[in-house]
Amino acid sequence: MSHTAYLSYELWWSLPVIAVQWAAAGRELWRWRRLLCAAVLLATIYLGACDAFALGHGIWRVDPARVVGIYAGPLPLEELVFYFVTNIMAAQGFVMITGFLRERKLGVSRNRD
Repeated sequence: MSHTAYLSYELWWSLPVIAVQWAAAGRELWRWRRLLCAAVLLATIYLGACDAFALGHGIWRVDPARVVGIYAGPLPLEELVFYFVTNIMAAQGFVMITGFLRERKLGVSRNRD
């Protein structure tokens, strides 16, 4: 495995999902972009800090042979990217589900009138 393996796998895994989310609900996601950005950034900072603590205290480790070598303290770039893309997919999923449920509720109440 090369030094870019971890990062490559993360991007191959996450970017298609993010693209499908935008293709399916781009208008709704754009409408909530500020909230999405805040939620994703806060969650990524929190999870990254927790991971940095664990790595810095030897609770677990990342094989240096599988990362590109860019670190924020003890946290490799790949770990930060993992939290970032995972939080994007989760937050966008919540916005999509909420929008779907809102439309469904509005559709049901309109049909009753």
